[in-house]
Amino acid sequence: MERKETNWNRIGLAAAVVLVPGGFLLGAALLARRYRQKNPVEAPLPPEASEQR
Repeated sequence: MERKETNWNRIGLAAAVVLVPGGFLLGAALLARRYRQKNPVEAPLPPEASEQR
């Protein structure tokens, strides 16, 4: 039996398809976290809550 040569292009494509979307999600999560820490904003009270005061 002869051993077939490894197809690195196919392996690279499979790795990109599997890993890249996770990297985008992780990057977006880290960016959102940093943005929230840098600019803390208090949520406005809903109209019903402000009427009760």
